[in-house]
Amino acid sequence: MTKSEHNSLVKRIARYESDERLQHTLRVEALAVELARFWHVPEDQARMAALLHDVAKDMPHDQLIRIACKSEDPLVRDMSSTPASVVLHAPVGSLIARDEFGVTDARILCAIAFHTTGDPSMDDLSKITFLADYCEEGQHFDGVKEVRRLLYQDLDRAMAVALRQILAYVAQHGWPLDERTARAEQAFSREALQARQP
Repeated sequence: MTKSEHNSLVKRIARYESDERLQHTLRVEALAVELARFWHVPEDQARMAALLHDVAKDMPHDQLIRIACKSEDPLVRDMSSTPASVVLHAPVGSLIARDEFGVTDARILCAIAFHTTGDPSMDDLSKITFLADYCEEGQHFDGVKEVRRLLYQDLDRAMAVALRQILAYVAQHGWPLDERTARAEQAFSREALQARQP
């Protein structure tokens, strides 16, 4: 992606996002590209997934539900049944990336769709998108430093810790849980444990 293409894309994304959200998006992009270089993931894929990950975040809640439920995309339809409707901007964002921004790469679309819930099937691009969103330098919540320390050591361990923190936070507030998050935490905890065994 050339600098001109990047600037043009950011201007288009700015039509969907508040100024504050756009600054978050650019910080996610910076970290995602850095992680992609470190983990040998295609930089252009990481950049595109990061730039479009929150493209639906500022849409009205009822509009997100309507789009998700009407979609013929199997993954989006599956994710639309979540009791945690706060996560719907992710699968809807993947639809917008495909339909409005012309993204056809299934890996990028999955990275966008899974960036809030996680999923056991996530590849390194999806993990990087999730973790860049979770750990970008503007995030200051309890526990983020623990995940940041793992970003360049073990993506599965970083995912497991981040997802564990999310599950605890959701339980603490008594919010509805997307079961995909619980399944992802179990899967990445298992992967990280197996990787550490001799």
